[in-house]
Amino acid sequence: MTTAEKIAKVQAKLDGDPDATDAVVTDLLDDAEEAIFARMYPFGVPDDVESVPRRYERIQCKLAQRYFLRRGGEGETIHNENGIDRHYGSVNDEDLLMEVMQVVRL
Repeated sequence: MTTAEKIAKVQAKLDGDPDATDAVVTDLLDDAEEAIFARMYPFGVPDDVESVPRRYERIQCKLAQRYFLRRGGEGETIHNENGIDRHYGSVNDEDLLMEVMQVVRL
């Protein structure tokens, strides 16, 4: 999937939110890529790795979507406003990142 396709996919899931510009979504995709790489390569990302493997692109898009929706409330565990309770069950996104297999090279 190209970067443009990933951006379009995330923007579609955000239902055309005007704040989800290409630049914002690209930055969030980069953050998601870093999270995936941190999980995949616990001892450092090899120099020859340039992008998220195809099998993890779906996770990258989901993470970017979550990051966008959490703006202003990053790391929030419980929030109550006007009778609406909001909390994030997995602030570190472990539910998605546990699907990423660790890779160690010798």
